[in-house]
Amino acid sequence: MLVGAGISSWTQRSTHKDRLAADRELAERKITADIALAERKLNADIALAEKKLSLDRAFAGWKRKTEFAEQVLADFYEAQRIIGEARSPGTARDEGVTRQKWDDETEEETRTLNAYFVAAERLNSKQEFFAQLHAHRYRFLAYFDRDAAKPYDDLHKIYAEILVAVRMLIVTHRQRDMGFTPQTIPQLKTTIGWGLPENDTIPARLDRIVEAIEKTCQPVIQELAG
Repeated sequence: MLVGAGISSWTQRSTHKDRLAADRELAERKITADIALAERKLNADIALAEKKLSLDRAFAGWKRKTEFAEQVLADFYEAQRIIGEARSPGTARDEGVTRQKWDDETEEETRTLNAYFVAAERLNSKQEFFAQLHAHRYRFLAYFDRDAAKPYDDLHKIYAEILVAVRMLIVTHRQRDMGFTPQTIPQLKTTIGWGLPENDTIPARLDRIVEAIEKTCQPVIQELAG
């Protein structure tokens, strides 16, 4: 009887011990599985966050490029307008008066030379705008390529040609008194906007410059808009 009771008690303890071991093993397995699942979820969250950050950065860069393209295009439209107005033959009474006069100028000479100077004076009043426009050239090169930046050089060439033409017209004006009239004077006058439209190449050159900038910038702008 006592032996049977002892065997029964031992069996119960052994069974309980086995059950505890099984429960502990099951718990350990569950903990291991939970840790593995948590690690997989953490890795997935990290990968998703990194992908989102990468996409956000790409979008921010794309947005900056688009906004820059819009600014560049607007600047070239404005430059075309400014140069067109600077070369307009019509002048107001107070225009051209910032020119440094010769000591012995006649009133007629003053009127003529001031009229020549108007184109330069108008451009000089926009120096800050043109300086900022050309300062963007290096950023433009970073986004696009050297060939795409050619309109910057072409625009500066027209700007410089007008200022040089004004200077040459003023410098050579008095050479008429010595019987010398440079053959280039008609072309110089055309450069500042005083020539016949059929001989004036600057408007068409400006159109080509703007078209080239549009060809580069508009696809970038339209891509975001689309």
